[in-house]
Amino acid sequence: MPDHPIISIVIPVWRDEEALAQSLRRVRASSDAEVIVACVFGEERRYQEHREGHPTVRWISAPRGRAAQMNAGASIAAGRWLLFLHADSELPPDWLDVLTEADRRGDIVGGAFRLAIDSGAWQARVIERAVRLRVALFGLPYGDQALFVRRAVFDEIGGYDDLPLMEDVDLVRRLKSTGPMTYVPSPVSTSARRWERDGWFRRSGQNLSLAARFLFGASPARLAQAYFRRRSSAIVIMARAPWTRGKTRLGVVADETAHIELRRALFLDTLDAVRAVSGVAHIVACEPAEACEGMRELAGQSIDVMAQRGEDLGQRMTRAIEDTFRLGYESVVVVGSDLPDLPPRLLDAAIARLRSRDTDIVLGPSADGGYYLIGMNRLWPAVFEPIEWSTGRVLAQTLETAAAQGLSVALLDPWADVDDPGDLDRFLTRSNGLTASHTRAWAMSALPAGRTLTPPPNAWPRRHGDESPRR
Repeated sequence: MPDHPIISIVIPVWRDEEALAQSLRRVRASSDAEVIVACVFGEERRYQEHREGHPTVRWISAPRGRAAQMNAGASIAAGRWLLFLHADSELPPDWLDVLTEADRRGDIVGGAFRLAIDSGAWQARVIERAVRLRVALFGLPYGDQALFVRRAVFDEIGGYDDLPLMEDVDLVRRLKSTGPMTYVPSPVSTSARRWERDGWFRRSGQNLSLAARFLFGASPARLAQAYFRRRSSAIVIMARAPWTRGKTRLGVVADETAHIELRRALFLDTLDAVRAVSGVAHIVACEPAEACEGMRELAGQSIDVMAQRGEDLGQRMTRAIEDTFRLGYESVVVVGSDLPDLPPRLLDAAIARLRSRDTDIVLGPSADGGYYLIGMNRLWPAVFEPIEWSTGRVLAQTLETAAAQGLSVALLDPWADVDDPGDLDRFLTRSNGLTASHTRAWAMSALPAGRTLTPPPNAWPRRHGDESPRR
């Protein structure tokens, strides 16, 4: 890495290995520039070959979201200028000269290149001219024009606002209030794939409409839902990958493989219960982070998977809710992965209560003094902080904290998770044969008839911190 580069090029990337490979071949670190890739936390293994092939590139992980990733890249940047480059865009040959000239001019706070779409289609030329007209009339470039900004100014205005969409428009608007920007004629070539996929003029018309609505005060969350075709609500399953160590309190069999299969069955049945709720997004928050790809294969392509972040359960739930809101969802419900026969009606009730906007928090009490579900319309981190996890005081302490914060709480009907042998025994007793097919099938194959569900003498020893905390 150069010691004192003029420019730090920050490339945010999410599941775009091929485009990143091309981008890194085209942009190389030098004495004047460093290259930083900001990937999504939990997806580092996707880019192992890129890391090995480009040892001078710096890497940082961040929660998913272009604004969060670009801010993370900026946080480790050493350059006097920050250049934010999309992975599917190519800088012009004179990009370094452009930034060097801007550096000499002390009044320039930022700028952008001219958009060039990598296509021979006539529609591309029409759109390029329309973009040039937009920039000339309104001084409003988008992120695909490789925005660059003086680092001191970026820090002064607080970087990108953590928005689910329109973070580039917002940044440009704030930059313009601090000083002049320069719009250079050199073209940055951007992939045509988005226009070819969505329709040339439909895509551009949507972008213009969204930007106008944002500038007139529309909610970035609502705009993100329209742009990414997302639902307004999401249900998140907090899940440890079944093949990793965990759930030692559920050690009803000594065989490690059978224990893994039980955790897998519990997760799949919980996932089925969540999938039964329509009109919402279904997300798995995975622990540990390096297991995300495996969990994506287990859950299926229709399920979004993100990595959990944090040390204890409270931190992990806080950040899972925060990361979900960051994507533009307006209501978030979180459940554990050990609810094999959870009635979808309880999830429907939680979503309906949140959408009514008459309550701050929804809780589903469990028999052990915790809760099996928590839902919010906005993040209230305080309710996760002074909690004695893995005790029978979790629900009571949560209600006390919510009351102290002046928050309204709606309680759902109680339900029981499967946390220990007694819970599993009660589940098998109440199971009606119509739900939780994976867990019931596991019990039929792994447990002899009449078996008492108590931990065997040689069950895995419990290690501090690896048991499933009561919620």
